[in-house]
Amino acid sequence: LKCVGVRQWSVLFDDATSKAHRWPARKRAMLAILRDRTRVCTARLLLVAAPGPLARQAPRLGAASPWATPCRQLAGRRSTGGDRREGADVGLKEDEDSVDDGNSPTASGGDAAGAGGEGAAGAAAADGSSGADVPSSGKGPAGAAALFALPLYRKPAFPGFYQIIQVSEQEVLDFLFSLARSGQGEYLGGFLTKEPSDKVSDEPLEVPLSMSNLPAASQNLRRDAGGVGRVEELEEVGTVLQVVNLNQYPNVAGGQIVVMPHRRIRRTRVVQEPTPNVPLPSVAVEYLEEPQVDKSDEKLKALRSDVLATMQDLLKTSFLYKEQFEQVIRFYDMHNPVKLVDLVAGMSLANRKELQAILEEDNLMERLTKVHVIVKKDLELARLQSTVKSQMEEKVSKEQRRLMLMEQMKQIVKELGLEKDDKQSLIGQFREAIKDKTVPEEASALIEAELAKLGTLEPTSSEFNICRTYLEWLTCLPWGKFTEENKDIEKAENILNEDHYGLEDVKERILEHIAVSFLKETTQGKIMCLVGPPGVGKTSVGKSIARALDRQFYRFSVGGLHDVAEIRGHRRTYVGAMPGKLIQCLKITQSSNPVVLIDEIDKLGRDFRGDPSSALLEVLDPEQNGSFRDHYLDVPVDLSRVLFVCTANVTDTIPAPLLDRMEVIRIAGYVFEEKMQIAKQYLIPQTEEQSGIGRNRLDLEEEALKSMVRDYAREAGVRQLRKLLEKVSRKVALTLVRKVEEDATCMKITLASLNSYIGQPLHLSDRLFNEGTPPGVVMGLAWTAMGGATLFVEARGRLPRGSERRDHSEQRDGDEDGSLVSDSSSKGSSGGMGGMQVTGQLGSVMSESSSISLTYARLFVRELDERNSYLDEARVHLNVPEGATPKDGPSAGVTMTSALVSLAVNQPIKTNLAMTGELTLTGKVLKVGGIKEKVIAARRERVSTLLLPRQNEADFVELKEYLRAGITAHFVDHYDDVYRLAFEEGQVPALPKPSRGLPVVTVDTPQTPEVEAPSTTAESTETADSAGSAP
Repeated sequence: LKCVGVRQWSVLFDDATSKAHRWPARKRAMLAILRDRTRVCTARLLLVAAPGPLARQAPRLGAASPWATPCRQLAGRRSTGGDRREGADVGLKEDEDSVDDGNSPTASGGDAAGAGGEGAAGAAAADGSSGADVPSSGKGPAGAAALFALPLYRKPAFPGFYQIIQVSEQEVLDFLFSLARSGQGEYLGGFLTKEPSDKVSDEPLEVPLSMSNLPAASQNLRRDAGGVGRVEELEEVGTVLQVVNLNQYPNVAGGQIVVMPHRRIRRTRVVQEPTPNVPLPSVAVEYLEEPQVDKSDEKLKALRSDVLATMQDLLKTSFLYKEQFEQVIRFYDMHNPVKLVDLVAGMSLANRKELQAILEEDNLMERLTKVHVIVKKDLELARLQSTVKSQMEEKVSKEQRRLMLMEQMKQIVKELGLEKDDKQSLIGQFREAIKDKTVPEEASALIEAELAKLGTLEPTSSEFNICRTYLEWLTCLPWGKFTEENKDIEKAENILNEDHYGLEDVKERILEHIAVSFLKETTQGKIMCLVGPPGVGKTSVGKSIARALDRQFYRFSVGGLHDVAEIRGHRRTYVGAMPGKLIQCLKITQSSNPVVLIDEIDKLGRDFRGDPSSALLEVLDPEQNGSFRDHYLDVPVDLSRVLFVCTANVTDTIPAPLLDRMEVIRIAGYVFEEKMQIAKQYLIPQTEEQSGIGRNRLDLEEEALKSMVRDYAREAGVRQLRKLLEKVSRKVALTLVRKVEEDATCMKITLASLNSYIGQPLHLSDRLFNEGTPPGVVMGLAWTAMGGATLFVEARGRLPRGSERRDHSEQRDGDEDGSLVSDSSSKGSSGGMGGMQVTGQLGSVMSESSSISLTYARLFVRELDERNSYLDEARVHLNVPEGATPKDGPSAGVTMTSALVSLAVNQPIKTNLAMTGELTLTGKVLKVGGIKEKVIAARRERVSTLLLPRQNEADFVELKEYLRAGITAHFVDHYDDVYRLAFEEGQVPALPKPSRGLPVVTVDTPQTPEVEAPSTTAESTETADSAGSAP
């Protein structure tokens, strides 16, 4: 009825009635029910219409229309203003008897209310009759002594047009129904709450127990009105609300009220506070007179015109306002400023406090001014929303236009036969990608098969994307593409020297590789492994190798790697499968002969997902990597031209089969002189540039740099030295910035001021005894993952009570007398009761070495003096300091034995002497590793004499002369020579017989005045001494 109009619906209904005699009985019965329902809907529609339109609409109905009579009767009541209660009661009764299906004018008006909370339900009460039509008899509000106050949560109600109010509390709605049934609830007082109620939230309404059999609510409902605890929570000024219709929600608690606000009222006193049985309070009210309009006030006219023009702009700008209020304005008195104010305030989305202030304002000019302010705000908000909406629509329209044009272009191209579809274009791209590549026969056959398969698949299928991804990997590999290698030896050598200082073994090996490639006129691959402590440049030297060879460089770390798929790829059956690192390397570098750096290969993991070290066996085997098969590609890929460079700190954790496939190049670390040159040539310029201070603003004195290397950065690498130089550069940069106004040109770092930049020295000396060691203490040499280090072995003993100990001189005098024989010697001959405790967190191998040392030392001391049973009787404690550091290895055997012998004979060894070597039970001194690291550690501690195994002579001689300068090395084959060289002759018992080992070889490299570079030369002498001769 609301959409097509009463007259048109009448015509349609009459036409259906004329044809009803041909319908079945059931259909005619339904038509009769529809006729009764239509009468009710017609009454509802006309109930909310203005008297003027209603009077014009009623005569248009035909005399034979079944609802013409009730429409005319209702129009007569509305136009005369009489018997309102009867009309309202009829509407309420019909509403209670009917089923609200959501198509009634009331429900439609609720939908049109929008986000603001209240809207126009149907047409407005026009012609200015809303306030004047309030009756003054006892039936109307003018004659009422008190009104029930309905609290409004969202905004106040303004006189002039119908509003729909959502009531959230079921007890309030039940109370209103009871008032309607008793004939007392036609008029209420609508008062805004002073503070927003927490019941205004959009939480779902609870279904009461009486409605538990109904379906659950499918949406959240607005809450406009409800109850309050006290009358003081309400504003003083409100409006008289005429209840037109009441509806109960069918599936949730609460309902809606259609009201018609009439005129402003002020509450004067409280008649009754709300109680559990009466949820709405009762208040006495007085009716406020509307201000008189001065038609001669030009200012008022101008302001009214501006408000009206602004509102019209608002209706043009905002679709929401136009949808709700266009019909209202058509029948509304827009020339009356009082009515205009109420209309605009009722339409506005302004703050509830601002709207309440308009409702309370008595002065018409002030009221119109406040309305002018809020309508301007609404217009600005509407314009902003319109701008955002237009921008979004423009963006969407552009995208839609593009899609439409693309579809049209596809159809045009397809009709003209100019281009094939996307699938054929994709296949063409794949063929173009491999056109200039030398693809192996097996890979080429597989690519053709996959291309044929791709042509039969639908683009929307999942298999299509899998096949497409597989072809992308197959066609993007550099089949047969190689980077031309540099064959200029001098150029490569200059590049290596530019990037790194020292590392002669690595540089020599790379130059050899270039020479072989030059002679064979082909590029070749190799597997190298750089082993050394942290900070010596293993990773960075890989980049220099690639740069020297003019090859592409790719690095990936395998430290902590557990998954074999990272090396060999995933099977294509898995979701998200992809090739391994080596295939990714070829794709990124687009070269079949790059330099691949496999970092931290000594830290490979192993778990249930597989053993990556086993997967690397094929990759790093020159006999197998020519046909490497990745699990994802499943075609042979040639890796024989790839130069693999691996890095590791130690070789102990690398599996033996994997280590056997690599050429190990050891980088021992840097000595003092090398660190000085590295700092001058590389580190200082780099830190100056990185910190932004420039080349001429930092002056680091020679003595300060020496102290930094000697006392702060003693590790094998230069990483700590770099950190210290960066710290100095940062502090210098801060000082320069602070003194920018003073134009500071250069900061000089002296030895005295060094502590203020990098703090106190970390290392003063590794020696526990600077002035010589006491008996039982010997300095050894050790190899660690951080480089070489000196290591002291301490031995102390305690004899049982009653036993006496005599030193070497007393024993010698006793021998001459023939009468001085202690009891301890006789006890020792019977086997002795002595033992040894070993401390210092030693490993199993080192603990075994200590047991071997004690056994051999007891026998050796008895060979020197049969009466010396000290080691047999005394309780010996052997300790290796720095107990927090784990220690292991066999190279401390000679050192431990010398400490026990020194304790037994009660004589110290020579000063500035260190030794290393593995000892057997027969006294043989065996070969050990890490000679270069140990020599570097000895130089750092200024040790002048070394005792090394005879089999390590070649390792020592191969060292650069600047590393051996100032060191005398004795290479011994048996402990007899260690004893003879370690102790001062005449202070200890002499050997009873000649040495049982090979002759001692002594290499003495004189100390040059200034040793700064590897090119420094020194004369080395080698002498082969007899077993009994002096060193």
